[in-house]
Amino acid sequence: MDKKYDIVIVGAGPAGLTAAITSKRVNPNAKVALLEKKDVPGKKLSASGNGRGNLSNKNCDSLDDVLHFFSEMGIAVRMDEEGRIYPYSEEAKAVSDTLTKRAKRLGVELFTECEVSNVEADPKGGFHIFILSKQELHAEKVLIATGGKSFANYGSSGDGFGFARNLGHKITPLVPALTAIEVAESLKELKGVRVKGEASLFNGGQLIFKEAGEIQFKEDSLSGICVMNMSSALPVGEKGRSRDSLATCRIALNFVPEFSSADLIGFLKSKQEAAEATAFDMIETMVKKPLALAVLKMAGIQADAQAKDLTLTQLLAIANHLRGFSLIPTGRKGWKEAQVTKGGVSLDELDLETMESKLMNGLYFAGEVTDYDGPCGGFNLNNAWLQGLRAGKDMASHV
Repeated sequence: MDKKYDIVIVGAGPAGLTAAITSKRVNPNAKVALLEKKDVPGKKLSASGNGRGNLSNKNCDSLDDVLHFFSEMGIAVRMDEEGRIYPYSEEAKAVSDTLTKRAKRLGVELFTECEVSNVEADPKGGFHIFILSKQELHAEKVLIATGGKSFANYGSSGDGFGFARNLGHKITPLVPALTAIEVAESLKELKGVRVKGEASLFNGGQLIFKEAGEIQFKEDSLSGICVMNMSSALPVGEKGRSRDSLATCRIALNFVPEFSSADLIGFLKSKQEAAEATAFDMIETMVKKPLALAVLKMAGIQADAQAKDLTLTQLLAIANHLRGFSLIPTGRKGWKEAQVTKGGVSLDELDLETMESKLMNGLYFAGEVTDYDGPCGGFNLNNAWLQGLRAGKDMASHV
């Protein structure tokens, strides 16, 4: 390992690999080092999308730039019916391997099992990069692309936030995002139930999030894509503490979104006419048994109550809980389950066209270390590709 480089990139995830490749393509003479603390680059990328690699989405910003990059890298992609973009083989590791090989062939010096302990600005210009093995590098430009705090076993344990703070940058509160939401109520009887519906989040009575999709019940929490997206909308308290900030929040689950309130009451009334029908019989084909029992319990109605004896008020109670099953959120599941990090290097302090710091020339940030968290479906990886492209191009153009 040499001591001096034009560009040093800390973190060989999607943003770091993209920036390294782009730097060498823009300026083949640039001396570029890519430092990765794990034994291979792109470990988290290789595991993304349950190993299938949800690389982007048809609704992402600047998608053409990202798809053009994939094409130039020889990465074939396909789009599913919901607009999610995957490698054609649906093998995420193949993407990591392709980018790693391309970086090496272009002349990027890749160092694995190389953990950076700190990055400091040199008063005379450039940066010092300190490595735990007691080595020290100097670079004219440095890109911090260390990821966030989610999935620390893949290498993204939050190191970059410390580097950023030491270099004078503001870090917005860090919380797990795209994760399950813990609730105050016990869900033991609903554990394992999956239902298609609509999940809404209210804060102080104001609707702040609404999305349809599959809702999954765990013993103490809710999951499913729509709920994971909701987790990013939960208020964030001071220093990332969420419990106090959730005091005025409520989750409402609509298990029958195709029914209007009037249509649902009409349906329930028609079920009252069936001889010997019970309250449970009225809704057993609408939701799964554990959920039907939970709805009736919340409505204060015995499952074996005679349907014909139920009052309009009781029918309204059943309908209201089918369309607005209410739960109180108490927090997000932790970093082990979170797919991404909410919070990070403030975007206000970065030039988003180049990803260069507005506070310090030659310092760049890209990927999950920045304060961006998009919904499930490829948005976060698209952001990493895009920021890596922009940082790589700008660094190479100014060395």
